[in-house]
Amino acid sequence: MTARNKSTKYGIIIILLILATAAYFIYNLQSSNKLPVVQPAPDFELEELSGGVFKLSEQAGKVMLMEFMFTSCPDICPATTYNMVLLQDELNKQGIFGKNVQFAAITFDPNTDTPEVFQAYAERMGIDQSGWRLLRGDEEYTIQKAKEYGIGVQRLADNQFVHTVTSLLLIDANQQVRKVYRMGEEMDNGLILKDIRSLLKER
Repeated sequence: MTARNKSTKYGIIIILLILATAAYFIYNLQSSNKLPVVQPAPDFELEELSGGVFKLSEQAGKVMLMEFMFTSCPDICPATTYNMVLLQDELNKQGIFGKNVQFAAITFDPNTDTPEVFQAYAERMGIDQSGWRLLRGDEEYTIQKAKEYGIGVQRLADNQFVHTVTSLLLIDANQQVRKVYRMGEEMDNGLILKDIRSLLKER
C-alpha cells in the first residue's frame, strides 16, 4: 500500500470516528431534553357527564393534561381551569386539541358536582368539551385514585376540601406521568405548551 493510500484510509477512518462521535452526542443531547417519567399513570374508571364510562387505559395515543378539582373551590381550582382554557384555545388554533391532546377535570366532590352543576361550570369557564373530559365518580374511590397520583385530599367540616396544590398532571401517549405542575396563578402556560409539544414529538 502506498503512502498516499494509507493516508487516505486513515483520513476516512478519522472522518467516520468524528461523525460517529457527533451522532452520539446529538442523540444524548436529544435524550437529555426529554421529560423524565415520574410514574406510570394509574388506571381508573369514572363517569362522564354524558353518563358514559371513561377508562384511562383506553386513551393510549393521546397526550393528556389532567386536573383533580371541585367546582365550589373558591380560588385555586377556577384559576387552574381558566389557565387550562387558555391552553385549550391555543391548542385549538394549532388544530390538535381533542385530536392529539385532550384535557380532563376530575372532581372529588361528586355530591355537589352533579352532572348539571359540572355542565354549568364548563359553560361558565369556556370549556370546549370536544377535547375535554369532565369526570366524576364515588368520592372515596376518586380520593383513593388521587392518592395513587401522589395527591392528598381531605374533606373539611364545612364540606369544603383541601388538596395538594400540585394536582395538575401531564400524561404521555404511553400513559406515563411525565410532569406535575403547581395549580392556579403559578401555572406557566408557556412551559406547559412546550412540554405538550415535546410529548407529541415522542408519539
